[in-house]
Amino acid sequence: KIWIGNIDSKLSEYQLLKLIESAVSSSGGQIDSFDFLYTMSGKGSRVPRGYAFVTVSTRQAATVVINKLNKMVINGRELQVRYANATSSNKQTSSSSSLTGGPLPSVLSAGRSDSNIDKQDKIRQLEAKLKSLEEGNSSIKNSSSSR
Repeated sequence: KIWIGNIDSKLSEYQLLKLIESAVSSSGGQIDSFDFLYTMSGKGSRVPRGYAFVTVSTRQAATVVINKLNKMVINGRELQVRYANATSSNKQTSSSSSLTGGPLPSVLSAGRSDSNIDKQDKIRQLEAKLKSLEEGNSSIKNSSSSR
């Protein structure tokens, strides 16, 4: 899977796909999937996010696409092309997901604690809050029924 970034908003999905097709065809490979990402604006129109993902049939085809398109200037912007799973650090963090087998993005693990003590404390706090709400509701019911 390849990530293509810094795409000019005037470059259409079709134009980018044609660029990728020309690079892939020279390697004898083919495009398996192509995802050009959009954001929905407040008016309901699609606005390009500036990046896309492409999956090609072979690693050789992926290397050719990266070599041909990386740093290519289109509409005054230099494309950034690399393997999608390449990160600045591949270190495992303590907050890893058992479903994906890899680290969770920091946004998804924010506020998360693996400590069992913290979980028990949170449960006690929630139970106390529920009890106080139940007591408050029963006193409201009693006062309304005595009218």
